[in-house]
Amino acid sequence: MNILYVEDNKINAMVMNKMLSKNGSNVIIAENGSSALKIVKQSPLDLILVDINLGLNQMDGCELLKRFKKLDALKDIPIYAVTAYAMPGDAQKFLKIGFDKYFSKPVNFEKLLSAISKVKSRIT
Repeated sequence: MNILYVEDNKINAMVMNKMLSKNGSNVIIAENGSSALKIVKQSPLDLILVDINLGLNQMDGCELLKRFKKLDALKDIPIYAVTAYAMPGDAQKFLKIGFDKYFSKPVNFEKLLSAISKVKSRIT
C-alpha cells in the first residue's frame, strides 16, 4: 500500500514512516504542499495523510486538500487530516472542508491502522 504523508516536521515524519512501514506500507514523505503536488503526479497512491500546519510561508493542509480535490487522479484516494489542531470542533471543521478522516496528534496508531486496513481491504 502506497501512502503519501505530507508533514514538515522531520521527527513526526520519521515516526509515522516507521509505524506505517512496520505495517507493510510504503510511505512517501513530502515536506510541503509543492512537493506533495509533484509526488501525486508521479506515484500511484492508495492513501494521503496531510498535516494542516506545513510551516511558515507554505500552503497549509487545507489549501493542499483543495488542490488535491481538483486532480482527477486522486478522486478515489482517501485523504486524512493528521494534525495538532485538537480543540473542540476541529474534527468537524476539517471533515466539513473535505478530509475523509481526522486524526489529532499525538496520533492513536491503533485507530489510524484500523482506518488504513479498511482502505487496504477495498483496494485488494
